[in-house]
Amino acid sequence: MSRVLIIAGSDPSGGAGMARDLETLALHGVSSAIALTTITVQTDAGVTATHPLAPTLVAAQIAAALVGGVAAVKIGLLHSADIVAAVVQALDGVAAPVVLDPVWRSSSGAMLLDRSGQAALQQALIPRVSLVTPNLPEIAALPGCAAAAAMLLKGGHGVGVQAVDQLWVAGTLRAEFSRPRHPGTMRGTGCALASAIACRLALGQDLATACEGAGDWLNTRIAAVSVKF
Repeated sequence: MSRVLIIAGSDPSGGAGMARDLETLALHGVSSAIALTTITVQTDAGVTATHPLAPTLVAAQIAAALVGGVAAVKIGLLHSADIVAAVVQALDGVAAPVVLDPVWRSSSGAMLLDRSGQAALQQALIPRVSLVTPNLPEIAALPGCAAAAAMLLKGGHGVGVQAVDQLWVAGTLRAEFSRPRHPGTMRGTGCALASAIACRLALGQDLATACEGAGDWLNTRIAAVSVKF
């Protein structure tokens, strides 16, 4: 099976972060390698604590994960500039596609990436990834997302009965994906979407096909949650 490396933070409640990533990989039939960046304490009610791991430990985890080879990389919570720098260095020379979910704050509003980390993300990491997947608040806070080779601008925070995602490649709008909004709520949707795209890239799909298929898959998942409310 193809392997995807997940670089992300923990969520003990299982609603977001690495727990959501690994669930997504399992549902796609893709095996995983992991590198934990930050331990968080959170539930659906919010985040109460975060504890970043030492950058050297993050880098060592990535190096160990890469020994077996990976077909794609998904990056989530990085917490600080030091961890961003460690990840950039650890992934230097990796040929596999890298999908970055630019985690800036939690769904409940807790800050998860400090100001120096935000600057480092935009200056050092975003220009090196294959795809970045910001939502509307993230692109407003992190305009450097537009400097990535490709950007999937998510429309979930917009208005209207349809949510429209835009795929930009080298600064040009290449595709739009429109899907119905659903009344239910689901944490970790950004984690799941980026991981689903990474899975599909690992399985050999082209970027547009991977983004469209991952979005359709997630929309179906959200619709199923909505039925429960």
